[in-house]
Amino acid sequence: MNIQDRVLGILNSDARETFLLALGHRMGIFTREALDEDAAHGTQQARACNEMTIAIWSQVWATRDAKVEGYPDSDFLPVLLDKADRGNARRYLRHSLESSMLMLETDGAIEPDATSP
Repeated sequence: MNIQDRVLGILNSDARETFLLALGHRMGIFTREALDEDAAHGTQQARACNEMTIAIWSQVWATRDAKVEGYPDSDFLPVLLDKADRGNARRYLRHSLESSMLMLETDGAIEPDATSP
């Protein structure tokens, strides 16, 4: 199962909102970490992390309120990947996704197989 399938599976489960909240939280932490990097790359990466965080929080609000439009689930990860790639911040996205899925697995919200490579 690839990462797109894993994310789609979570977004189509009862763990959706918990996953998005964890992902947004972790991305916020990585934004701060990116700022601690060297000046040129850190700012670029932090900006990308911030853009991803905005997309994640938009998805949270769309989950909570039917009047708010979010990204279609199938477009959500590609949007995040595009933002990450534009700012050379894919590693922050990967770490955020992995730790959010691990948290869900640890809490029993998803099966362990759902997060294995």
